[in-house]
Amino acid sequence: MRFATMRIENFGLFGLLSIFPDSWLVSRQAVRGFFGAVVATLALIPVFTGALDRVRITPLNQIVWGFIGVVGTLGFFALWIGMLGFWVRLDSSTRAAKRVWFVVLLMGAGYGGCVYYFCVYRPQVIRKLSVR
Repeated sequence: MRFATMRIENFGLFGLLSIFPDSWLVSRQAVRGFFGAVVATLALIPVFTGALDRVRITPLNQIVWGFIGVVGTLGFFALWIGMLGFWVRLDSSTRAAKRVWFVVLLMGAGYGGCVYYFCVYRPQVIRKLSVR
């Protein structure tokens, strides 16, 4: 029977959080990639706050902001999923700290992922990489 070999880790939230392998989450490439996702996510703030004057925007600016919108949205979700995956599988914080960061990641989504990246993820991964 083919379905007998399927594992719960490949479905739903568990499957989504395992998109990034553990070995990659603690690599220099991941630190750089997630930093790019942080920058892309933060670039969306003017869009979400309504700071852009959409009436007077030039065609070139429309293209630029359209690109930022696409890249920023992809970065937003990649960062959020990556930081949740790290939190679930690799975060070595205390139980109380992990509870606080869960709320930050859940309520803050991608922006909570930005805070988590700088406060927890990056320091832990840099520490692990320097030990190697």
